[in-house]
Amino acid sequence: MNYEAVEQLMGVTAPWIIHDIRINETYQRVEVHIGQARSGWFGARRAVQNFRGHHKIWRHVNLGALRCTVRVDYPEGGVLPDLPWAGDDNSGFTHAMGQRIFRMLSEGISLGVIGRLLDLDADKLWQFKRGLDTGRLGAGFEKMLPPAVESVESAEPVAELVVEEDALPEASATIWHELLKGDKDLEMRNLGLRLMLMKLRQQYSSAKDDDVRLLKAQQLRLYFEKNKGSTLHEVEQIRGALQ
Repeated sequence: MNYEAVEQLMGVTAPWIIHDIRINETYQRVEVHIGQARSGWFGARRAVQNFRGHHKIWRHVNLGALRCTVRVDYPEGGVLPDLPWAGDDNSGFTHAMGQRIFRMLSEGISLGVIGRLLDLDADKLWQFKRGLDTGRLGAGFEKMLPPAVESVESAEPVAELVVEEDALPEASATIWHELLKGDKDLEMRNLGLRLMLMKLRQQYSSAKDDDVRLLKAQQLRLYFEKNKGSTLHEVEQIRGALQ
């Protein structure tokens, strides 16, 4: 096994090294063990510091056709590396996998579809989304957003965000964030929208950073997109606020 090649593929650099790779061909899985290199051991390229079994395991993006998990050995009370192949202490996924999930959620893809496409455990996936919704996860996703998605602070003026006359404003438009903050209200006839907005407002206020708040705005906008026929009264108020 060429550990250096796998380190290049995964972006593992000093002082971290891959010290073990375990492949289960039956279940098409691979577990990559990463630790900090032990200094002063000449010729022992894969010798790592002994942290007495203290480690953290996350589901990572696939390595080829193999479902990949990463185990990082680090000292108890130590700081986890903020790198794509590691993750938050309270997340079941690495930052790289979290990026993929976050992007798919922002595009309105359901948890069930995400789970099937990425072959993820349903419970861990639900816990990840719950972490986003409650503010336990989310810091640092500004580095992971797709290039086409803008942050709230850098949003263009609302008038420039309307692509065509009957289009809804983009998720970065001020109107969605005013609705989610409670700074603006609509006269709502659609009960489903009322319940959806109550839920999203709570999640918006608990969000850890602007990128999760933008995700909530995208989810609100998507509700209008999918329910244009039953939200005409509310949509007209949103368009009126842009004039």
